[in-house]
Amino acid sequence: MSRDDATEQGESPQERSELRLAATFTGGVSLAVWMGGVAREMNLLAGAGRRDVQEPAASTDQQVRAKYQQLLDLLQLDVSIDVLSGTSAGGINAAFLGLANVQRRDIGGLRDLWLDEGSLRSLLRDPSEQAPPSLLHGDGVLLKGLRDALRGLVNGAPAAPGASGTADDDPTRVFITTTLLAGVDSPFRDDYGTAIRDTTHQGLFTFTAHQLGSDAVVDALALAARSSASFPGAFEPAFVPIGEAGVDGHPDMFPYVGTDTRTQFCADGGLLANRPLGPALQAVFERPAHQEVRRVLAYVVPSPGLAAPSTAPPPSQDDIPAMGPALLADVNALQSQSITAELKALTAHNERARTRQRAESRLALLAGPDGELAAGGLDAEYRAVCAQTLAGAAANETLRQLASNGSLAADGRPVGFGADLDRLTAAAATAITESLPSDLAGDNLFNGLAQFGRPALDGAKATVLRLVRGGFAANPQPDARRSLGAFIAQVHDAMQPVHVAMPADSAATNLREQLSEALAAGKTLPADATVPADEISQLVASGEWQKAVCSQLPSADKQLALAADAWRALADVVLQARKLLVQLLPADSAAAADITGVLVYLTDAAPEASLSDETVARVARRLFDLQAAQQVMYPDEPAARQVVELVQMSADTRTLLDTRSLAEEKLTGLQLHHFGAFYKRSWRANDWMWGRLDGAGWLVHVLLSPRLLARLANDLGDSFMAILEETLRDIAGREPPAGVLTPFPDGKPAELAFLTAATGSPSDLPASLPVTSLWLASGLQRLIAAEELGCVARQAKLDTKLGTADTAITFLAAYEEATNGPAGNTPLPPDRAADLLGTCQISEETFADERGTKLLTRSIVQSAAVVSNAVEDGTAQWKSFRPLFGTVSRTLVLTHQVLRPEAIGGKPLAAGLLLIGTGAIAATSTFTLIGFLGLAAVLGGVVLLSVTAPSKHIRTLVASVAVAAVAVLALAGFIRPAGDHLFPWLGDTVVPYLSDHAWVWTVVVVLLLLPPVWMLADSFRAARVRRDQ
Repeated sequence: MSRDDATEQGESPQERSELRLAATFTGGVSLAVWMGGVAREMNLLAGAGRRDVQEPAASTDQQVRAKYQQLLDLLQLDVSIDVLSGTSAGGINAAFLGLANVQRRDIGGLRDLWLDEGSLRSLLRDPSEQAPPSLLHGDGVLLKGLRDALRGLVNGAPAAPGASGTADDDPTRVFITTTLLAGVDSPFRDDYGTAIRDTTHQGLFTFTAHQLGSDAVVDALALAARSSASFPGAFEPAFVPIGEAGVDGHPDMFPYVGTDTRTQFCADGGLLANRPLGPALQAVFERPAHQEVRRVLAYVVPSPGLAAPSTAPPPSQDDIPAMGPALLADVNALQSQSITAELKALTAHNERARTRQRAESRLALLAGPDGELAAGGLDAEYRAVCAQTLAGAAANETLRQLASNGSLAADGRPVGFGADLDRLTAAAATAITESLPSDLAGDNLFNGLAQFGRPALDGAKATVLRLVRGGFAANPQPDARRSLGAFIAQVHDAMQPVHVAMPADSAATNLREQLSEALAAGKTLPADATVPADEISQLVASGEWQKAVCSQLPSADKQLALAADAWRALADVVLQARKLLVQLLPADSAAAADITGVLVYLTDAAPEASLSDETVARVARRLFDLQAAQQVMYPDEPAARQVVELVQMSADTRTLLDTRSLAEEKLTGLQLHHFGAFYKRSWRANDWMWGRLDGAGWLVHVLLSPRLLARLANDLGDSFMAILEETLRDIAGREPPAGVLTPFPDGKPAELAFLTAATGSPSDLPASLPVTSLWLASGLQRLIAAEELGCVARQAKLDTKLGTADTAITFLAAYEEATNGPAGNTPLPPDRAADLLGTCQISEETFADERGTKLLTRSIVQSAAVVSNAVEDGTAQWKSFRPLFGTVSRTLVLTHQVLRPEAIGGKPLAAGLLLIGTGAIAATSTFTLIGFLGLAAVLGGVVLLSVTAPSKHIRTLVASVAVAAVAVLALAGFIRPAGDHLFPWLGDTVVPYLSDHAWVWTVVVVLLLLPPVWMLADSFRAARVRRDQ
């Protein structure tokens, strides 16, 4: 039964728990296809249990969603995906999943986007394009494809009736990173007030649920995803207009970026590995919860890159790395450090949460039921801390606005040097301190508490929620759970109006806007002018500036009234919940003792049902004192209270359907520096399929929480095990293996044995249920494989028509045998999926298998031609290199034209021989242009035969021809036919001396050609050795 159905039937939805999933999609170029498969499973899971979502088109996807729903109903669990972040190509998946989340759409069409728009064949630029800015089309293909696909998502089949797509129903937030090429100035100040100039290149696009709920967001979302996926060299930088819209699908991006960002070009978000964990975690913390909530951050990374420990001996001092390997190691080190920093940030967040909880408990225990934390001047200290924090923000923003106009101090230095920062900070602190209440006693208590704004109130909210959620940890009976859920709902009902009236960023926004108005009104910011010596003194004395500084505090009567009501409501919840919590919390538990200590400190010895004004005021005051004491102890640290579980979702995972368990055994996208899957449609279909299979396994693993199962067993008693076994068997479709319900072969207890055993505390529960999760996920994975193997078969047949190696013959034959019909066109029975998955070895295909194929030949030549055009344009100012690069470029363009399917590209070997023959004849012409084109044709034919030669003998012939051509070129001064064509050009154009001294020409050719030839030979030799090994 879904949450909506439960509500309609009068059953309280508070009985269901909630899992909130935040997902971070990393970069990886074509590995984003695998991540797209994971996103697809998240989309199906999020849609389970919600009647107002678009129905999947494929019947197997409908069955997968139904199994997710069956599992959620068993666990009495609601799942939502509320925070998404994406880097590089991972930003594309985050964009689609976020839009679908809010607009209640199904993203099954994302597979077609990757199959069609992720094709190297369509992304490669035309070699006839002069001065190409990149190898692949960014705006022309990628941006257009993203925009069309997103529009198709919102304009496709309508969602089910009742879909609202409002932020209140599903407050999804999407963060997409990019790299700002021009950057944003970020000035800082040292202890003497001296400005430290810094530029940050980390860019972040932020989309709220309200923005994602509008169809007008499509162009902006597409441009953000395109900007994040602008891999250097592969795609040209993306143009991001700020303040005014551009053309051709480039909307004004001001609503989605920081206010300091200006119009500029952007590159791949993965360059700086700037994954937005900070904003994501803040968004997770701010979302209200009306029931028990578990928060999980899914770190989606295709290949963790965990290598086996090196057995090589440590290097000696003389083993200095060469330049190439050293640069590559530098890049890898930077990437490793950035990922490590990200994971450490999450670990530090969780540790802060635990530390703050421990500190809060210790303070309450030290104070005791009769203690007063406010004794000893706590109010004054807290007022000073608040004032100093807000004053620092006001001083920095003031100097930032002064400096942004280029204003100079009286001594000619940029404004802000010297004591300016100190004077501004001191003046702002004085103004704020005078605005804060100095007396929190008597009838003005609640109004006084409200004047401190949201920080203290948010901390108090976190403390109350901690108390109530401590009751959930004691596995209470259903009636008690409903009561606890009602208390949580009361907390959020009281805080919701405060969040609306005083958003989290309202203080900074008010400060920035009012300072700008105050400075402009006072004419204190003459652009590029000198600020008088007493200008700062006049500024801090002005009423407009002081008013702007104090705008960070709540001032409107409505804001103060709402905040005062919220303080009163929080105290009411503590008093109402006291009796139930005392009954639930066990006396012998250390964790329960911490919560009990806080509860006793807050409520003192108040009568159980006492809600008198005096008692409520005393609880509210003590609740405030507890926050004030912590803030004085940790003045620079936010009150991070919520622990977020981290789960890495990678392709290094098992399934009962197949023996492959590592990313390198499954994914084709790992080839060619992670560009591999862009080459063949079947390779992308294979990676998408494994993304779905792996994603389903990870999601089931996350859903099967031992703590949740233990609570359900406690609620439902002995009947739960029977319901559990029946439902799990139905979902899995198979009998469980040993280790699930029966002991393991080695005698270890079954994973689900803890449900019938007496567990002393939550710490006695297993961390996870891997074997049970594998078995249960296989039921979904058979359906997924049945759907996706058909797609892989269709793409494999299409690849053969496009000119790739026919390496999937065995798989296609097995598919036809399993379905008694054409491969890919006849549905595959799920019962045959496991056998056919083992036969599908697309993941073993490599570029070595494609040597000599039409598609690879065209791709290589086309890529080389585009790169050659770019190099020719980049070296245009060097006239001496123009003949060389011009020849190479024309050679490759000519070769590409011959290889086109509509030309004679169906027979590249014949085309190569034809180019050599005609080129040799044309090279003997006395007309310079014809001779030049003939030389280009010969070289093109040699290149073509080198790439497409199917046998060792032909490759040997080509190599012989190339050696002979080099020899003729080197000895041209002694071979009259060659010299008659070459030396007149040398004498008239390059070095006249060479036309009279043939031996010098031979020396020059040998010196120019021997080094690259030797390098190439050495590279081939090393590659052969590696291949033999």
